[in-house]
Amino acid sequence: MATVSNWIDHLNKPAEDVAGAIYPGVGSEGILVLILAVIWIGWTVVSSKQESDKLSKLARRRPSSNAWKSNITDG
Repeated sequence: MATVSNWIDHLNKPAEDVAGAIYPGVGSEGILVLILAVIWIGWTVVSSKQESDKLSKLARRRPSSNAWKSNITDG
């Protein structure tokens, strides 16, 4: 990893003279984005399944239009 002691001198150098990257993990961004996309798709699938199960359970109960008046929650 490159050590930068003076940012002004470092930023004014041509790209060929700069020795290495200035932060760790350079080049791993693509892998991290891919991992994030997999996690996001998995999260979406799981939450969609949970919501549809909850809504189908509610639909099976078939509450009437006056059910809210009893003020009894199902948790």
